[in-house]
Amino acid sequence: MVSRSRWGRKAVFGVAAVAILALSFSATAAFAGAVTFKDAQFSGYSSGTVAHADLLQMGDSRLVNADEAFTGASVNTAGLPAITNELERVVSPANADKKSYGRGAGIDVGINQSPSLDGKILLAGKSESAAPPTTNLDTKDLLSGNIPANPLLYASLLRGQSRAQWDPDVCPTGDISFGRGSAADVQLLSTTGSNVGDTGLLDKPLVATDSSIEDQGRTVASSYSHEFLGPQTNSSGAKIGAPGAFGLTSEVRMTIAPVTLLKGTPNEFTIEFLGEWVLSAVAGGIPGSAYIHYGPGAVNPQTPVLSLIRNGVVSRIITLQQILGNEGIDIPIPNVADIRVGEDPRALGNSDPNSTPQVAGDGTSASAALDVVKVTLLETGSTHAADIRIGHMEVKAQVPVNGIDCGIPVTKSANPPGVEVSQSFIVSIKIDNPFGCDLTAVRATDDITTRGDARFEVTGTSPTADTVPAGSNRASGMIIWNNIGSIPKGTSKTITTTIKAEGGGGEIDDVANVSAVLGGCEGQGEGNQMVGKSIKLRVPVVLKLKLPPTGVGTSTATFLVALTLISLAGVTIRQMRRTA
Repeated sequence: MVSRSRWGRKAVFGVAAVAILALSFSATAAFAGAVTFKDAQFSGYSSGTVAHADLLQMGDSRLVNADEAFTGASVNTAGLPAITNELERVVSPANADKKSYGRGAGIDVGINQSPSLDGKILLAGKSESAAPPTTNLDTKDLLSGNIPANPLLYASLLRGQSRAQWDPDVCPTGDISFGRGSAADVQLLSTTGSNVGDTGLLDKPLVATDSSIEDQGRTVASSYSHEFLGPQTNSSGAKIGAPGAFGLTSEVRMTIAPVTLLKGTPNEFTIEFLGEWVLSAVAGGIPGSAYIHYGPGAVNPQTPVLSLIRNGVVSRIITLQQILGNEGIDIPIPNVADIRVGEDPRALGNSDPNSTPQVAGDGTSASAALDVVKVTLLETGSTHAADIRIGHMEVKAQVPVNGIDCGIPVTKSANPPGVEVSQSFIVSIKIDNPFGCDLTAVRATDDITTRGDARFEVTGTSPTADTVPAGSNRASGMIIWNNIGSIPKGTSKTITTTIKAEGGGGEIDDVANVSAVLGGCEGQGEGNQMVGKSIKLRVPVVLKLKLPPTGVGTSTATFLVALTLISLAGVTIRQMRRTA
């Protein structure tokens, strides 16, 4: 809040006049207690793996550890800590000088090493980005002819992408950080240890996303992890917070190609998936604004979203309602595998499928993890031949109480700095757009109020306003511009009001409010609404005195004027101290 002084009004020896104290403010008003972005402490991470497979885990080491379409993204205003996911893969390395980080890899394969280390075979170049400063999109591609990993894997195309943005003074309106990993026609871990001739294809791969089923049409698997700021909403998507107050979302979005296990063997089976699978952790900072969302896009509950196919025949169809209405479905294949499908989101770091995600009642944090499908092959005691996860996702978000203030910067100034009654002054309202989106459908209002005997008349606006308070000697009124057009990212726009000072001594207050819809975003944020509010431009009253017409000499009059001004100044200072 901004303290304000209340200047008293006195009629002394003649007609009072009004003057303008031209104050220009660059700060924006806080929204419902939200913490200004540059002061807010928040953090989050997301990690996704379309297909994970590890062989012969013994203690802290695995003979082979492979992740297809592996992604990670994180943000932390206190500096990046080291983050490792449940599969003991590095999501984000420690870096105290950076605030956001993204990474993506088509394939990450480690051989006979601790899973917490980056794979010794890093394919698609492991694209990674960290900010500040904000980075450009980084893309690493690798074609099949350049993949030196036979007989561990085959792929026709691998891609890793990443980007990170951070400016300590500007709310990010797109993705704060993201990583994307894509892989086409992937085969992992030949069960015979050999290739098919000189084709590069694996002989009887343990995991393959190049299904032999006819008319499959989908052989590209991709994972996309990102963090972004968005309006405070409840789990139904309804906005419940104040405009301009934002929360943090950590999200994984995943397209899963049909996955065939034990391909080319008598035990071959395929799991087919529908649509894009999404896991989100949302924290808005107010009660009801923290929640976990999970599901394969927006589909009807009765829609088949997952099928199990053996010997070319669909042996099991699972609907969205079955997945979201149960805590997982077990499908055993005797002497081959145990398949667990459709578990609910669970507590992050807790492998118990009956655990529940952590969601704070005050809306400040949420976290969860899940595997769309978990397959265990030939498990024996504490050692297993293979642990396979399909659609592994982890998300976590934390924000301060009341969320984050992401207001549009709005500043005001008056020119000239002082006027007398019957003179005019111009109020300039400057709207800045430092964001990664255009501000579209920009609406602005100028709310004018008075105190004491001060009055006003609006004599002009530029551009022409849609609503202007008519008449002179007004005590209050609002000017409205319904749409002043768009403000492209990185630019600003100024609108003006011409006001004629009327009436007597008092105070004129002037506050501008701006709202806009985000468009042309560099990442997430399209269609979100932002608002901005200027701190009050105050118009205090000072008194100008006319000399008495008769009865007082010049020197006496001068003395009385000086004495009166000194007296008024003393009163004003005392009042300002009381109200500061």
